[in-house]
Amino acid sequence: MSPRRRRRPRLALPLVLLALVLAGAVGLQVYVPRLAAGALESAIAQNLGARATVTVHGYFWQLAEGSFQNLHIEVGPSGFDGYRLASAALTWRDGRIALQDLLAGRIRVLRRGQLRLRLVMSQQALRAAVAEAMRQAMPAGASGSLPAIAVTPKAITLRGTVTFLDLPVQYRIDGDLVLQQDGRVLAFKARDLNDSVLHLPAVPVLRMQDLPDVPGLPLHIAGVELMRGALAITVSGPS
Repeated sequence: MSPRRRRRPRLALPLVLLALVLAGAVGLQVYVPRLAAGALESAIAQNLGARATVTVHGYFWQLAEGSFQNLHIEVGPSGFDGYRLASAALTWRDGRIALQDLLAGRIRVLRRGQLRLRLVMSQQALRAAVAEAMRQAMPAGASGSLPAIAVTPKAITLRGTVTFLDLPVQYRIDGDLVLQQDGRVLAFKARDLNDSVLHLPAVPVLRMQDLPDVPGLPLHIAGVELMRGALAITVSGPS
C-alpha cells in the first residue's frame, strides 16, 4: 500500500491570503504617499516655479481620497509677486484636498485642518517694501532715495537721505516689525521718533495678500522673528 498523503492544515490557505493582503497593503502604504508627494511637488513647481521636497503621512486609503494626517513641504529659494524668499517650510495637519485638481496642477482645499508656514526673507527683499511704504508716508514735497537696511536680532535699522525744500537731510531710524489688523498686515514702527530727524508713523510693509495663499484656507501672519541679515515670518490658519 502506498503511504497515505498528509492533509495540509485548513488554515494554510487563509494565512497565505492574509499574507498577500498584508504585503499588498504594505506596498500601497509605501507607494501611495510617494505618489501624493510627487504630485504636490509638481503642483508647487507649476505654480511657484520652485523646487520642493514633500513628505506625506497618512494611511493609503486616506490619501486615496485626498486626506492626510500630516503634510510637510520645504521649498528652497523662490520668488513670489516681486518678493524673494530664501526658504519656506510648511506643516499642514489633518487636511484634505481635491485630487482631481491636484492632478491638474492646482490645489483646492476640502478640509482645512491646521496649517503653519514659515517664510525666511533676506533684508534686501524687505528693502523695496520698506522704501515704498516710506514714500507714501513722507510729507508732501519730500523725496528720498532707497534706504539702506540692516536687520539684526535686536532691531531693523534704516539709513538714508531725504530731501525736503531742496535740503538733503540724513536720517537713521531703528524700529521693529509689528502686526496690525489681526495679523493681516505687517508694519514697520520706529522705536523713538524723538531721536530721528524723519518722523514716520507705523508704515505697512507687507500684507497677507502679498504672500502665497492656499485657496479656501484663510491664513494670517502669526509672528515675525528678526535674525542677522534676514527675518522669518510665520503664517498660520485657520484662526
